Amino acid sequence: MNWTPFLDALKSKEEQPEEKKGLPRLDIRSFVLAGGKVDYADRRRTAEGFATTIEPLDLELNDLSTLPDDEGKYKISARTSLGAQIDLDGRVDLNPIMVAGNFKLADLQLDKLAPYLKNALPVPPEGVLGLSVSYRAGNGGEKFDAVVEQIQAKLTGLRVTLKETNGPVASVDAIELKDGRFQLASQELALAGIAVTGGKLALPGIEQSPQFGVLTVDDIKVALAERNATVGKVRLAEGRVQVVRKADGSIDLQEAFKSLGGDKPAAENAETPAEAAAAPWRYKVGKVEVADLGVILQEASVKPALELALDNIAAQTEGVSNDLSTALPVKLSFDVRSGGHFESEGKVVPASATADVNFKLTDLALKLAQPFLAAKTTLTLADGKLSTQGHAIYNEKGPNVKGGFAVRDLRLMEPGDSKPLLAWKTFDSRNLALTQKTLDLGELRLSGLNTRLHIDKDKNINFKRVLKPSTEDQPAPAEKAVDAVQIAGGGPVSAVPPAPTFVVNIDRLRFNKGQMDFADESLILPFGTRIHELKGSIAGLSNRPGAVGQVELDGAVDEYGMARAVGHVELGNPTNGLDLRVQFRNVEMTNLTPYTAHFAGRKIDSGKLSLDLQYKIVKRQLQGENQVIMDKLTLGERVDHPDATSLPLDLAIAILQDSDGRIDLGLPVSGSLDDPQFSYGSIIWKAITNVLTKIVTAPFRALGALFGGGGEKIENIVFEAGAAQLTPPEREKVAKLAEAMGKRPGLVLAVGGVHVDADRVALQDVQLRRTVLTLSGQRVPERGDPGPVSTQQPKIREALETLYKDRVGAADLAALKEGFRSANPGQLEESMAGKMMSRLSGVFREKKTLSEGEVAQLKGADFYGVLFERLRARENIPDERLQDLAQKRGEGVAEILKSAGVAPERVQLLAPEKGKTEGEQAAHEVPLHMSLEPAKSK
Repeated sequence: MNWTPFLDALKSKEEQPEEKKGLPRLDIRSFVLAGGKVDYADRRRTAEGFATTIEPLDLELNDLSTLPDDEGKYKISARTSLGAQIDLDGRVDLNPIMVAGNFKLADLQLDKLAPYLKNALPVPPEGVLGLSVSYRAGNGGEKFDAVVEQIQAKLTGLRVTLKETNGPVASVDAIELKDGRFQLASQELALAGIAVTGGKLALPGIEQSPQFGVLTVDDIKVALAERNATVGKVRLAEGRVQVVRKADGSIDLQEAFKSLGGDKPAAENAETPAEAAAAPWRYKVGKVEVADLGVILQEASVKPALELALDNIAAQTEGVSNDLSTALPVKLSFDVRSGGHFESEGKVVPASATADVNFKLTDLALKLAQPFLAAKTTLTLADGKLSTQGHAIYNEKGPNVKGGFAVRDLRLMEPGDSKPLLAWKTFDSRNLALTQKTLDLGELRLSGLNTRLHIDKDKNINFKRVLKPSTEDQPAPAEKAVDAVQIAGGGPVSAVPPAPTFVVNIDRLRFNKGQMDFADESLILPFGTRIHELKGSIAGLSNRPGAVGQVELDGAVDEYGMARAVGHVELGNPTNGLDLRVQFRNVEMTNLTPYTAHFAGRKIDSGKLSLDLQYKIVKRQLQGENQVIMDKLTLGERVDHPDATSLPLDLAIAILQDSDGRIDLGLPVSGSLDDPQFSYGSIIWKAITNVLTKIVTAPFRALGALFGGGGEKIENIVFEAGAAQLTPPEREKVAKLAEAMGKRPGLVLAVGGVHVDADRVALQDVQLRRTVLTLSGQRVPERGDPGPVSTQQPKIREALETLYKDRVGAADLAALKEGFRSANPGQLEESMAGKMMSRLSGVFREKKTLSEGEVAQLKGADFYGVLFERLRARENIPDERLQDLAQKRGEGVAEILKSAGVAPERVQLLAPEKGKTEGEQAAHEVPLHMSLEPAKSK
């Protein structure tokens, strides 16, 4: 100091130290220094140094004396050029030395102390400090002691810049110390409280700076010698924090706080050896409390960014200390700004990171999850609330949570649609249990389900349409499109999935008051229906391999229909094991017009449908039994569509419909799910088409098969050649046909007689036999078959030769005999077994006679049989007679049908016609012409 040489000069180097004899006598009655001035400069701080002027300086001493126990008084008042005001007053004793008084400092500008703070802060802080204390010090006891008490301090407008360029800025409206006390001898510090108000930390790159309204620390006691500190209560109120997780995964506040570490190496912040060897500090905080804290959490990795705003955060714990193994009671509650309230209470052990708490979340608005939903879909989460409560334990074994949850009033909307794609009233469970490896949901209840399955004109399903395309989800180019029925019924899928590392179990999923609207606009006529009042359950849901779920669901279809599903399915791998029976009852078929128009080219005017569908899949092999029942089905007008079948559906329906107007049709289906062409919808439609094709191409066979009479028998009703009446077996066929017609009132049967070449031959045969028998002298009945003719009889032979001579000529007869003898030497004169001619001749199917010009062909023949056949071919049978025969045949069958109970208007008589002669049957059997037509509606 500049005063050092002067002070040294006052000392006498030659003086020997004297023995202490006490203080010299000093007595000042009054000393006043007014208007003084002191210039102070410190050249050690920076190049410019630190300098200030104290002016005015006023000093007043009264009754200052070295007499024992004499008390003096002092008063000092000063103002610095930095603007600070200093005031001291009190008393002072010089024998023994004792001093006591008050000290006040006002308006100290912190930025003026920059040279002294440059090593701690790169930029001078801003703020105004005020301080007042009471003090006393002296050696009146065994040793010197000092006490500073009634400490009151307040720092306002504090602003600290932590880095020179674009650095964080910490600011506080006020820091206030209340009722402090420090004793030098005991090394104890006590403060009634510290209050910090209006704190804010402005960080670079942070949109909303962390801030708080009030931070208070009450009842502070610090024993420096014992390295022990206690705090009665710490309370933080009215804080505001915003945290953003960026798209790259970094957290903005975390990155910003990293910058506060500066460029100093880590070694500078390490403990010194002395500090490391000292006993650790012990501390205890009676109560820690957070109130009215607001936190905004933003997730920028999704677009738009998710924002979760938490308001009125309140947290509390007690007994916080350096003993981290002590269980701390904790309470936490907050409000979610978008809707919802959370509260929890329990115990936490910091050392082991274990916790045991009860929690409750009420009506959390799910709209805040919209960004996650928008990242994968085009859906809008219009509404929905989540509530959950329970008891949670976390320890070395992991989490263990028991409780329940409920998601209420969920509504997922498609863009531009006023009705939800998926909605429900309540989805809840009261028996949730979560561990590190399992999630058991007990009984899940889904009430008020409301969803829509919609197929657009391009055959896209709405649930698939709302999914946004992803490069990971794109199918390989060779994969085929999957239609809606394939999705519902199963299609090509991957092999058995691996066993899950996290198992989810659901004892039962129970449905109540659900409904689903189905619409298909891909058809020529748009289709829509509604399944409502859905109820039932699926039991045993799990993603464990081999877990089988039991299904039992019921629902109403439109106004009076019903639907039911019963069975079981291996939920983790349904293509490995499924046995499901699905039933529909009393479904209004007019609603199915779009499907019949699309595939069959017809509308439906009326009818009710019932389905009994049996799905069985074992190791990816489908075996299905489908029973289709249609009541009083009436087809309407035709609708043109390129995919529609051209089959006569009216006829098929009339054949299938019984007297009660019911069609009962079985449709077995099968196939491999590994077949790339597998489609359940295609299999079903192919089965239906096959059945209809068989019916309309062979209607009588189908009609006979329906009643167990053998379709091929009813289909082939035949007359013997030349006969107008049926044989008894054929009449039985007509009776069965009449019975079938009685059970199929929607059919009209048309019958017509047919004549063929065999009829002409048979009539010629009858006519010739009548002539031969008459010529031989035998009696012949006027009508009917005249009976057989035997060529063994001499009269018959004579009659045949006579007729041949008359009708062909004697020369021709002689030539024929000569040729026969050549072919059969010695035979004509000998007695031969004659050939019997009768109406049954054709039954024996004898070898045909060759033309008469070839003698060799006469070898082994019956000569008189040859005469008979040649004469028969010359018999005259006019076409009118054949027409009349065919007419009688048709009329006879029509009468049989009518007499068997078939209404006359349902039997039509066709005009007689000539038929074709094909095959062996045509030689002796003539089929009846029959056709079936649907009855015309009145």
